[in-house]
Amino acid sequence: MDAITDLPTFDEQSLKAAGLTYVSDVEPGIRRERRGKGFCYRLPDGSVLSDPEEKRRIVALGLPPAYENVWICMDRRGHLQATGYDARGRKQYRYHPEWQSLRSELKFDQLARFGEVLPRIRRRIERDLALGLDTPEAVLAAIIALMDTAHLRVGNQAYAKENRTYGATTLLKRHMTLTEEAVVLRFTAKGGKRVSHTIKHPRLQRIFEEIADLPGRQLFSWPDDGGTAHPVDSGRLNAYLADVAGFPVSAKTFRTWGGSLAGFAAVWQACKEGSQPRVKLICKAASERLHNTPAVCRSSYIHPAVLALVDDASPVERLLKNELELPQLRGLRADERRLLAVLKSSSLQTQTGAAADPLQRWRAAAAEA
Repeated sequence: MDAITDLPTFDEQSLKAAGLTYVSDVEPGIRRERRGKGFCYRLPDGSVLSDPEEKRRIVALGLPPAYENVWICMDRRGHLQATGYDARGRKQYRYHPEWQSLRSELKFDQLARFGEVLPRIRRRIERDLALGLDTPEAVLAAIIALMDTAHLRVGNQAYAKENRTYGATTLLKRHMTLTEEAVVLRFTAKGGKRVSHTIKHPRLQRIFEEIADLPGRQLFSWPDDGGTAHPVDSGRLNAYLADVAGFPVSAKTFRTWGGSLAGFAAVWQACKEGSQPRVKLICKAASERLHNTPAVCRSSYIHPAVLALVDDASPVERLLKNELELPQLRGLRADERRLLAVLKSSSLQTQTGAAADPLQRWRAAAAEA
């Protein structure tokens, strides 16, 4: 099932325009109950579901038999189709396929906007870091600075406790090694994969040296007035990011930016060498950057405009001839400005105009499919 709990910035009216209804599992729904070797499905009034078409819809959701306390949406067009709890007691979600497509479209659609505000985010980080690591703002800024550099997953306290897998917000001091020239992070990431990041960044180096002298096991935490250390959760981190950016941005956006950037760098190098960029090469580059599988990188972390360069590399070829076309944004590296130029000129951004509603573009694409 899909462990996704946050909603993108579409209101209920927009969902209805897409033919979907916003629902919640606190509403009355269908409950799954054991019956012999299988299941029966009980309606809110207590009667057993007998409609064969509805049964087929529920079976098609693919809810694992081991899940407990399963709730199933009464509306086949509900954006959330089912919830349940796995063997570890973690709540899992099953979303409508069209809602997942809509979320994906929004995520990639906003990436160019993210690139434009990234310099602003970096300036705010520098200001907040100056407040001192005994303040929440400075700790949040330090985590964002790390994610901006290493593109780590955000992390989850439950995963850290149960699986001993870690992300940016849950790293421990024992995961960090300081050398004269770099910070080395070694830890077990989601999925049990051992990862190592060597970070050569003078500003972050000084921050980690300061953190090493602070009390506590957590790499990132801050004390309250009573001296109690508080860990950082993803909700607070995302709220901080949205405040800085001026629109909803999540920690995951940094991974999408990093994956797209790595994939684009592979295309750029191939074009410079006069060879044809390949999807496999793009996904491999993103995989190495994010420590994720090439397949996951392709579906979740590489902007479609970057993958489209395999069939039409003319945007890159134009930039190779004339980099004056690059967006002139202070605070972005040259490779980031190249990526931003391609994102802004992509068909995803210009299909119906740069200022058009992304929902309209998604519906137009769906109608053509």
